[in-house]
Amino acid sequence: MTMTREVVWVRSPHAGELRGALAAGGGHVTVAGHGLLRVTGLTAAQVGDLAVEWGAPIHELRTSHHAD
Repeated sequence: MTMTREVVWVRSPHAGELRGALAAGGGHVTVAGHGLLRVTGLTAAQVGDLAVEWGAPIHELRTSHHAD
């Protein structure tokens, strides 16, 4: 049986700071492009909440599902 997991994509002009906050919050974060982060281990709601908590503006927030 193939399992899928949610991938959260978030773009911010403060991606470096947000990356640290998301990692501290338990997310697995990789840089996917200029200001774009790929996050697993957190939901989109958790990513948004952490961004607000850290004062990082978000210009894009979306999800996709990836097969393991």
